[in-house]
Amino acid sequence: MRRRRPRAPSFSRRGRRGWALVLTLLAVVSVVAALPYAIASKDARRPVQEALPVRLTLPPGTSLDDLKEARVEEVLDGDTIDVILDGRLTRVRYYGVDTPERGDRCFREATDRNESLVGGRVLLLPDARDEDAFGRELRYVFTREGVSVDATLVAEGFGQAWRQDGRYRDDIIGLEGEAQAAGRGCLWR
Repeated sequence: MRRRRPRAPSFSRRGRRGWALVLTLLAVVSVVAALPYAIASKDARRPVQEALPVRLTLPPGTSLDDLKEARVEEVLDGDTIDVILDGRLTRVRYYGVDTPERGDRCFREATDRNESLVGGRVLLLPDARDEDAFGRELRYVFTREGVSVDATLVAEGFGQAWRQDGRYRDDIIGLEGEAQAAGRGCLWR
């Protein structure tokens, strides 16, 4: 008995139209599905930011050598760090700045900028209040080179000035006004 060879499938005109429709639908669905990712990646790009390190005048009779030095353990957000101070883990809330909270616009940028400013060690300057309502130590935070982290975050548009009290309140409020007028950082663009 002779075996018949299977025939190669032939596509009729109707079959080709069906495949063309399927391929077109796949292409459209792929483009539509990729669109949110293309938009998000464009919006997620962080703007190039000009560094504006701010040096504040220390209180009379105080030098950088007089400030308490602490080792940074973790940057929690734009205005809070965990440090080793006097041999113990201490949570420090910055006295002069209020940055966006987790889930708010600009949170990631403020946190990243804070981390880039503080590095591994900071200098801490107390003021009128030692703690906030959550038991965190309130301090003005300086780099070892004397740059005010609080004031720099505000000047660069990553945070707003703390308005209730503090030695540098008026200076930092002025820096916020300048940042807002210039459209700096992620808060004022």
